[in-house]
Amino acid sequence: MKKPPERCRHNARCRYTHGFFCEDCCTFFGKDSPTYRSDELLSTLWCVMHNINTESLRGGGGEVVEALAMRDRIGIGRKHADYESLVSEAEALMAKYGVTADSATVTLS
Repeated sequence: MKKPPERCRHNARCRYTHGFFCEDCCTFFGKDSPTYRSDELLSTLWCVMHNINTESLRGGGGEVVEALAMRDRIGIGRKHADYESLVSEAEALMAKYGVTADSATVTLS
């Protein structure tokens, strides 16, 4: 039995460049949807923050404290009431380091 989208945890995901499809509730969530932005996008931004720090360490530049702090604020599996604020702050930080949310993904064709 499929769960209604608002009660589903969306664990069985098929990711696309324009959103994700949840096989648990048979619902597609586009990139502009609140469900995508509050969950999938924040997860991607967590990876970008981690990668900013990793690239700095590999290049001998040391830890990027602001990226680590943002990564920790986003967290893994955490729900944020004001997720758009976190997205905006993370996007500003990404711009500073010349990366985008797409830098954390690989598109298969």
